[in-house]
Amino acid sequence: MKILEKYVFKSFISSFFFCITLLMVLGIIGDVLGFLDDIVKNNIPLTSILAFYFYLAPFAFVNMVPFACLLAAVYVFNSLSKNHEITAFVTSGLSLWKLVKPVLFVTFILCLATFIVNDRFVPSTMKKSSRIRQQELEHSDNKSNSTLKEITIYGKGNQIIYAKSFVASSNTLNNIIIHRQDKDHRIFEKINVRVAEWQKDGSWMGQDVMLFKADSEGNFSRDPEVYRQKKINIIETPQEFINNQWDPKFMSYKQLKEYLRVFRVGSPPTLKRLLVDLNYKIALPFTAIITVLVGVPFCIETGRASALIGMARGITIAILYLPVMAISLALGKGGIIPPFVAAWLSIVLFAGIGAYNINKKS
Repeated sequence: MKILEKYVFKSFISSFFFCITLLMVLGIIGDVLGFLDDIVKNNIPLTSILAFYFYLAPFAFVNMVPFACLLAAVYVFNSLSKNHEITAFVTSGLSLWKLVKPVLFVTFILCLATFIVNDRFVPSTMKKSSRIRQQELEHSDNKSNSTLKEITIYGKGNQIIYAKSFVASSNTLNNIIIHRQDKDHRIFEKINVRVAEWQKDGSWMGQDVMLFKADSEGNFSRDPEVYRQKKINIIETPQEFINNQWDPKFMSYKQLKEYLRVFRVGSPPTLKRLLVDLNYKIALPFTAIITVLVGVPFCIETGRASALIGMARGITIAILYLPVMAISLALGKGGIIPPFVAAWLSIVLFAGIGAYNINKKS
């Protein structure tokens, strides 16, 4: 690795850590200011606030990494542009790709780290942070009177619970399918319930229950156990069904894939949304490398005044990736384009734009 490449490598890493720290701190300060009145009014303890942001940190990290990478890369290459180092590098016959390579390498490692954090830590920590915010920071324990449709949660005891609807006023679940799993996430039992009602003793009483056993290959028995009335092994309370209904950010890739099995009995629009979210779980971490690819070539301008304009232009062009990605996902969830294409279209498009401009600058 040449001296200039080493300089870019070290400068990008140090700039990234500065940017990610700054963005997360500013995000926390802005969020705290948003409900400062509630903190003072309700005398919310400092321990609850610290616990909330501790559990929110993995989610914030995943969402801030692309912006931190973009700002760090733009800063490094903008500094080189102002002092004409990049011009000298390119005119000496070397490709700009050699200078961008250390940044792309570090960003790719950060993409892998983002996927691991998003898959392993975000689902569990987001549930805890949401509970703290609802119960301790916002005190929003009031019960909704509405009817919630297409309810699915990853329940306690390693089971996926799907209900066609949940009527909050009567605390009843309708048309329920429960997939019970072992520690290896293999389904060993399926329970169909027409309606289940919350009892005063803290249990769910089911009506018209059918219990299917599954063999080692996942095939369900053809002769289920049938009960007119039976207590259902659901640990969740009605309030947990209201607060913790299905949300992709509460699940890992594997859990979301398991949800697809349950939702195949649901409506086609819901299935399409799930498939888009499943593919987006893989595509999301690569946002960082795309913003760097797109932002860097636009910010390479010589001279101090031109370099500042180029820096602003690079950040602006890279941020355009976000609305394009949102539109692509919306088209996929609307069934206009396939789920896989919806998740990857913006990535492929902007990767091509970034690669073309780097070649052009070379």
